[in-house]
Amino acid sequence: MLALVLSFGTTYAIAQSDFDDDDDDVTAEELMYEDIPIDEAIFLKEWAPVPFSQTMFDYTVEEITERWNEFMVGIRAPFPSAPYLEYMIANHPELVEGVEAFKGDYEDFSRRNLEVWRLFLRGDFQQAREEGLQLGAFGLFPAMFAQVLQAQYLAESQQEKYMLLQDVANRVKKYLPLLEEVREDPIAKETVAFAKLGYAYSLGRIAEESPVAVVVARRYINKIKDNADDILELVPDHPLGHAFRAGVDANIMRRVGRATGRVTYGARANVIDESFTEAFEKTPNIPILNYEYANALIYQSKKRHMNEALSYYQRATTIKPTWSMDALDVMYAHKRLAEIKLFEKNFRSFRTFERQRRRFSRVTDRNLTNVSSPILNMDMLENPEKYKLN
Repeated sequence: MLALVLSFGTTYAIAQSDFDDDDDDVTAEELMYEDIPIDEAIFLKEWAPVPFSQTMFDYTVEEITERWNEFMVGIRAPFPSAPYLEYMIANHPELVEGVEAFKGDYEDFSRRNLEVWRLFLRGDFQQAREEGLQLGAFGLFPAMFAQVLQAQYLAESQQEKYMLLQDVANRVKKYLPLLEEVREDPIAKETVAFAKLGYAYSLGRIAEESPVAVVVARRYINKIKDNADDILELVPDHPLGHAFRAGVDANIMRRVGRATGRVTYGARANVIDESFTEAFEKTPNIPILNYEYANALIYQSKKRHMNEALSYYQRATTIKPTWSMDALDVMYAHKRLAEIKLFEKNFRSFRTFERQRRRFSRVTDRNLTNVSSPILNMDMLENPEKYKLN
């Protein structure tokens, strides 16, 4: 397996011991492709709805306009106003090349883009995707973030989650060369950073639960780290950019250990601390920031900072959501808190807990980040065959 992994051209030397804590049932097929094959049937069926009333976050266009900075404080997406779209399209017309929905009316195009955001904010993810894909790059990015949330928090199976995330990466990747051409335009920087965040985040969510051999074979770490760094180069004060960059290093340490993570991949604890500090200074009340920091504490020090980690998980569960992403993040924080308490009570080794958790997901095909699925317990970890999806 090691020889096959290294044959994919990675520039890093990986010791066999780096795989010792991982699953043994990685198939040769998984190591042979770089992009996960996608069954288009997942887009034809009705997606699982959000587990809350969409009316909670159903804002008018006027309300979205007024509260845009509040909603976007973390992801920093630019407001698709008519003047903004007119500037971007006049200077970079390739962004709407072939887009039938754009007919030269910037006010109408702004309204159509804001409708995609309205669907995204309220939690109507499938409709947001369908309507966003009609609007070129401007509609693609909120559409793909809606799909990421669907994959992460609402897909029942792990296989479907991975396919949804891979589709996001594939679609955004097509625009990356074009976005590289416009990145020097200061008005375009936030759009480029937003796109790169979506691309790297989708791959990151696949990589964080994939076997190490798969992560290396598909070169996830390079792709994710390079884009995470680039987001902060484009927008140095990007809150979730900082949190994502910190999370990358924390997850590297989680999977290969602190020493290998530092020497082989340049993952450093001081980067994690500094990046999370920057993020918290800008947006302390975002639930995902709090639970990801708690994860980072666990990944770096296992049980040594357990009480502090638990306090951040708990804090994430108490933040009042203002839109669909926050609501789902809060719901997942509850679930993750219960998982970590299970680890604290029943396991001495975090690697053992992680190995059993990944094995459960692989045997059952259950997406463990689905906010509506059962919370892990010891019977599930010890007898995964009983919990296979039909």
